[in-house]
Amino acid sequence: MKINNQHPVYFIAEIGQNHQGDINIAKKMVDSLKGLPVSCIKTAKRDIDVCLSDEQKEMIYDNPNSFGRTYYEHRKALELSKDDFIEFKNYVESAGFDFISSFTDKPSLDFLQEIGTTGLKIASQRTADLELLRAVADTKLPTILSTGMSNIDDVDRAVEILKNNDELHLLQCTSTYPTPENELNLNIIPMYQKRYEGIVNSVGFSGHHGGVAPDIAAYMMGSRIIERHYTLSRSMKGTDHPGSLELQGVQYILKYIEQVKQAMGTSEKYVLESEKPALMKLRGDLKR
Repeated sequence: MKINNQHPVYFIAEIGQNHQGDINIAKKMVDSLKGLPVSCIKTAKRDIDVCLSDEQKEMIYDNPNSFGRTYYEHRKALELSKDDFIEFKNYVESAGFDFISSFTDKPSLDFLQEIGTTGLKIASQRTADLELLRAVADTKLPTILSTGMSNIDDVDRAVEILKNNDELHLLQCTSTYPTPENELNLNIIPMYQKRYEGIVNSVGFSGHHGGVAPDIAAYMMGSRIIERHYTLSRSMKGTDHPGSLELQGVQYILKYIEQVKQAMGTSEKYVLESEKPALMKLRGDLKR
């Protein structure tokens, strides 16, 4: 995985577990994005037996979004099997997208390495997990780091540990679902750019908000990675779907970013060829 300028922005469609543990839904989500300038499709991997405490495993999880009676059964139902996960990775890559996955534990990181992942995503949940960060640093793989639920000291420590990876990309993120606009704090993007200049390869934005205007603003502020959760329908069962984009939302972001890129033009000020007829008509009486 190499973050490049193939498209105006490196757009990551975060499927997460919106596939509901079903490989066929996961593939349908990939199919729906074909033909769009989406750069990467992301999912998540976790070892439920490792990353949940005994208390969490036994907790009754009885609500409309539950896929099991206990929280363990619920989380287990949302996981792709290892075979399905490998099949999904291959399906994503054969469709021409980069594949990346987040992870919550060392066994999941090891599994991702075993299947030949070319990049890693550290979710905000693990930004302060120094032991796991050091394990990621040992891989040297290109890494994208989200920074929700973190203060600047947390981010400094994480960057210091990961700075020698092949690539390091930093995402401003607020871990509120959905995030109100006044808590997106896009001004952190240029702060990160200045603070970590020469250390990180790029700064981007991972959003959990409604609408698409903040994504366009993030691009204008220098974000070259935009990550948004994606779903086939916000009405699907699950807690992530209401805060995710449907296909039209993804299309809008990519369309508007392309328009903004074109509109930025040049910083050189001169009379354009298209202006010359108006110049003759409207200023013809002026001596130059």
